[in-house]
Amino acid sequence: MGGRDEDDRRTRLRDIDESLDRLRADLTPPSGDAGDNVDSGQYLAAREELEGQIELLEYERERLRVELGED
Repeated sequence: MGGRDEDDRRTRLRDIDESLDRLRADLTPPSGDAGDNVDSGQYLAAREELEGQIELLEYERERLRVELGED
């Protein structure tokens, strides 16, 4: 058992972890300068999009971990 499929899953799992690290780094709050309402709205929209991407990747990571017996 295992073989190529397992290697592919482990590679994908590493890719997901790297992507999650990058996305979480992008979630840093804006600078102390409050800016205007447009900037705040754009920041919130971008943050929500990043959080959605993180949630999907975390779900996929958990699924892969279960398949690999790393639960």
